[in-house]
Amino acid sequence: MPATETKTEEPKTPAPGTGHQGQTFLVGDDVYIRAIEPGDSAYGQSWIRSILPRSTKRYEKWIKEEVAKAKRQATYIILRKTDDVAVGSITTRRWDPITQVTPWVDPLYGERGQRWLAQALGMAIPWLVDEQHRPIVTVLVAADQKAVSDQLNEIGAYETVRFREMLRAWGGRVDLVQFEYLNRHWVDRLGDPRQTPLERSGTGEPRPVPAPVTVDGEPPANAVKVGQRVYLRPIEKKDAAWIARWSRQETETFWDAGRWIYSTQGFAAHETDLQKKEPQTSVHFAVCLRENDELIGTMGLDGIDYVHGFAETGSAIARPEYRGGGYGSEAKHLLFDYAFNTLNLHALQSFVIFPNTRSAAALRKQGYKEAGRLHWDFASFGKFENFICFDLLASDWRQMPRADFPAVEKEFHP
Repeated sequence: MPATETKTEEPKTPAPGTGHQGQTFLVGDDVYIRAIEPGDSAYGQSWIRSILPRSTKRYEKWIKEEVAKAKRQATYIILRKTDDVAVGSITTRRWDPITQVTPWVDPLYGERGQRWLAQALGMAIPWLVDEQHRPIVTVLVAADQKAVSDQLNEIGAYETVRFREMLRAWGGRVDLVQFEYLNRHWVDRLGDPRQTPLERSGTGEPRPVPAPVTVDGEPPANAVKVGQRVYLRPIEKKDAAWIARWSRQETETFWDAGRWIYSTQGFAAHETDLQKKEPQTSVHFAVCLRENDELIGTMGLDGIDYVHGFAETGSAIARPEYRGGGYGSEAKHLLFDYAFNTLNLHALQSFVIFPNTRSAAALRKQGYKEAGRLHWDFASFGKFENFICFDLLASDWRQMPRADFPAVEKEFHP
């Protein structure tokens, strides 16, 4: 006799308020957490972190086509137990050894939503670290999310970074706070990273901002900001060959997690793609000498948030002969001028690995203030290395003393 075939039926849609039944973990008193399902598109505006409205069809397309393609990233939905309505989400991004958690709840729910989000994080973070054995989870929250902060403290997370006035809020601005949750087994083996001493160099005292320049005659071609000795212009394809060559000639290893080698085509394609976006979330400049237009490095803003008004700064003086002579700081202040006066940003961030005391000293000299630490961010010399975090407010920069020397050092003529 032929074997009887058993047909597996599709799971039936649960009755409202029963979606959590049978789930054995990530279920709390008021909310539960699960992975994305197609029907969640109906509440996409509540759980996708976006200020721009999108139709249900657009969310359906995103779930079907984009979610499965995400690499090292996952989004989990926070649902109310009473009716299975999606009210928020938790997105995780992994780059070993860190897992970064981005929490979100629909702001229309007010204080209720904050309590639900706190409950969800209280379940999700220990699950990610203690059960999945990840070394560390970091999470960024607004300083006024008291219910969330209290819950993070309760489960054993602790504040490590506080970026001042980074978020726009009703009636003003609030700090952006980073919490870390460490795997206790990794701490037993490697030690508590909070006890790692931070070496320092330099005095830590800000230096006067270079005096502004008024160009008499024609400015350098395509210049955006002009200083005493250097100017900033957009990066062009012709710059890629020089950047690629200099990357192969770098002698210093402590600037980052080792040296990087760029290809001419790869660097050119990357910068071209950045300039195609509208609006650009990264703006990079070539740093050039006024006297002869020679390229000496690059500088720019990344992760520009036009809603809250902040970005991360980065810089690289690729020509060693121009390091240590103030060219980088002069170019950085031109970048500040662009960030604060052209883009009208409110605050800037910067991150430096612990061993790179020279860059940290330069940031302090430029007016940045220490905001905290980011632990176990990458592997180096048989251990996990830490970052020191800095921030700079537009008000800080505008209040810094200005250098007292002539406004125009050299005239430009056509």
